[in-house]
Amino acid sequence: MSSFRSRFRLPRGRQSSLRMQSQERVWHIFHPHPDHPIVIAEFGDAAMLAIDVVDTPAEREVLVLLDEQRHVTAMLLDPPGELGLLVGMFTGPGLEVPFCQTIDILIDPFGLAPGAPTDDDRRGYDSLRAIHMLQGLLLLDVLRTDGDSVRSLAIGCDPDPVWFDEFHPAA
Repeated sequence: MSSFRSRFRLPRGRQSSLRMQSQERVWHIFHPHPDHPIVIAEFGDAAMLAIDVVDTPAEREVLVLLDEQRHVTAMLLDPPGELGLLVGMFTGPGLEVPFCQTIDILIDPFGLAPGAPTDDDRRGYDSLRAIHMLQGLLLLDVLRTDGDSVRSLAIGCDPDPVWFDEFHPAA
């Protein structure tokens, strides 16, 4: 049974979402409610989250930060590019809760192209995974979504994706 109990909803309370500004870009950090954690135990949970983030203010990307038990500690909605690459080095407000894993969700409002990942997708996935490893982070996946379907670059590009390993979150 999936551990993702309800559809993702951006909370209405100000304490759970932090508005940030970098140069001319406005972006947000979302924190799940502590009494209602979001756990990404399996690919189905990640896919449901990817579909649900289309209903948030994010326009192009959501970077999901997770602890070792795959509890979502924060979600960065449309972060600046350099933050997405170097998130393990970011010490700004809103990321005080430790994380060691990430999922990058890319939003494609025009629909996903059919077929296997392109060479550009493979190079981008491999590069992002390597950059995360250098920061001591595990990139679980890069998911592409249009709100109706989800494509996993980990499953499409990695010969041994993390989703096929057994995972039992601590109680």
